Amino acid sequence: MKKLAVIILLLALAAQAQAQYVAQDPTRYIPNARILGLGKAYIGLAEDVGSIYTNPAGLSGAKGWQLSSMSGKFLDEYSYLSFSGLYPTDYGVFGVGFAGTSIAGAFATTIEAGSDPDDPIYTIDLTQPEMGNYNNAFVLSYGNEAKKINYLKRLPYTDRLSIGANLKLFRTSIYGDGITGGDASGTELDLGMKFQPPQPWMKFGVAAQNVLPFAMGGKLTYTSGHEESYPAVIEVGSAFQVLGKKDALRRLGEHELTLAADVDMHPTLTGYPMTMHLGVEWRPIPLIAIRGGIDQDAAGDGAGALEVVSDPTYGVGLYFGGFRFDYAYHGFAGAPNIDNHFFSLSYTFEPPPAFTGEAVVILLPPDKHITFEGTASVMGRVRDESIRMITINNSPLKFSLRGEFSTTLDLAIGKNRIEVKGMKGQAEVVGSAKARVLRLQPFPDVYEGYWVRQPISLLAMQKIITGYPDGTFRPEGNITRAEMCTLLMKTRAQARTLGSDTSEAVTITTTRTFSDVAAKHWAAKFVAEAAALGVVKGYPDGTFRPSANITRAEGLAMVARFAGVSQEAFAGQFPDVMGSHWAASIISGAYNAGLLEYLKGQNFELNRVLSRAETVEMLHRTQYVNDLLAQDLLNWETY
Repeated sequence: MKKLAVIILLLALAAQAQAQYVAQDPTRYIPNARILGLGKAYIGLAEDVGSIYTNPAGLSGAKGWQLSSMSGKFLDEYSYLSFSGLYPTDYGVFGVGFAGTSIAGAFATTIEAGSDPDDPIYTIDLTQPEMGNYNNAFVLSYGNEAKKINYLKRLPYTDRLSIGANLKLFRTSIYGDGITGGDASGTELDLGMKFQPPQPWMKFGVAAQNVLPFAMGGKLTYTSGHEESYPAVIEVGSAFQVLGKKDALRRLGEHELTLAADVDMHPTLTGYPMTMHLGVEWRPIPLIAIRGGIDQDAAGDGAGALEVVSDPTYGVGLYFGGFRFDYAYHGFAGAPNIDNHFFSLSYTFEPPPAFTGEAVVILLPPDKHITFEGTASVMGRVRDESIRMITINNSPLKFSLRGEFSTTLDLAIGKNRIEVKGMKGQAEVVGSAKARVLRLQPFPDVYEGYWVRQPISLLAMQKIITGYPDGTFRPEGNITRAEMCTLLMKTRAQARTLGSDTSEAVTITTTRTFSDVAAKHWAAKFVAEAAALGVVKGYPDGTFRPSANITRAEGLAMVARFAGVSQEAFAGQFPDVMGSHWAASIISGAYNAGLLEYLKGQNFELNRVLSRAETVEMLHRTQYVNDLLAQDLLNWETY
């Protein structure tokens, strides 16, 4: 009997529709359970796949594809079912939807013979097929930001505007009990717009549903030839993010509170009142949402006019990962004793945020690494999930599901470049990382761990210093005064060639500067140049003593003058140096410039013979030599 009552109600509504030539649009009543729980207040809030049934402009905010379905019962008998999905592309967001209502299994009736015509008795007529009805709508939807559309992006406020449209295709049928010509099809069009004001916590929207003119196909046509129009609806909505962690009026822990309000107007229906929709959604924690609302509609007042009725709605949503389960209860003033429950299951695939850091990183070796090793262990990580393959120095390299990779590479003496590229395909490079490695040439007599092992090889490879013909360096060996001049002047020549020394050239009129340095001496020109530059001064008797081993004080003086280290008042940095000593101010300036780090806390020992290792240490500490290295071996941009 319940099905019989429902089908009678259905036929009565259908008769009224035919009398007014008004067709029913199922998309207005079957969005998803979240929207129903909000009292269908969704025009301004529109932010997920449910926008297909409310305001298609809301599709434009989707970052990843979404799916949603809903099922439920109206008056316990009338089945509601909807499916919808959207997919973002470079050309906008496209969506598809299906919304259908149906009932079946209602028995045909007949008037019992002999019953009072003024109070007829209806009985089931088993000779007639059961009655039923379905009303389905297929929706093709599109939404995009106005600034991404060439024809609109130059208009004002397009950076805050989104637009959308729906093409709706209808199929409906009333069948059974000898009904003929009950099949129908139709077409309609929806338009939508969303506006984001400067205040991020509020949103506004407008939707115009069923705006295709009757003459242009905006109608439902039965096979019998009967035609009905879909009433146009203008909806204006707003949404306010009162609480939230982002784009909200206030922040209160994890709480999110959203208010929504819509107004519906029916310009093509005479006497149809304006209705409202009000909704609130509270998320105390990210896992759950609690909803409530008021869904207004029009109903007969019993005297032939329409009045506004307010139906309460309630709902809850459960969130887990990309899944969302929604339940809604929707009361109906015309059926107060019948429960109406609706269920939705939705899935949103949110792509990883646009990667703004390094798509590929090399963890080992560190960039700008200096080593004596012949191989390098390379370890790193792929951080951009779009990368499908990587290469290292253009050779394929595997990486794990966690993005980790490792391998070993041979290193050449000198400069080495290790480059890892991450690619989507064979040619599209997403990102790359590089590690620059300098492999030093060791000397066999400079053992691993020697205190100036790296500076010795670094300066030797830069040709600032040289080893011996047998391949050794002899770090503890002595250096003569002539050798020191030669070393410094060759360094100056190299620096001028590479451009790190831009000082004016000196003119040497004679190579016989000192009485004991003959013009044919192998180092005569270097000694003369050093003297012209003020690097050496010789002894009071006019000699230079080129073959004498240089003392620590003499060697430091030559290096300091060569590197332009200023002299400073002696401050007692070394207890065995008197302030009146000729080298005291030079020692003080060199100490403050960092040339004597290896002697801190010790005696200076002015007359101690300078070793080759000490000479390397002093030179390596000077800004002059650092500038020279930065032009070549340590110019990492050339790797």
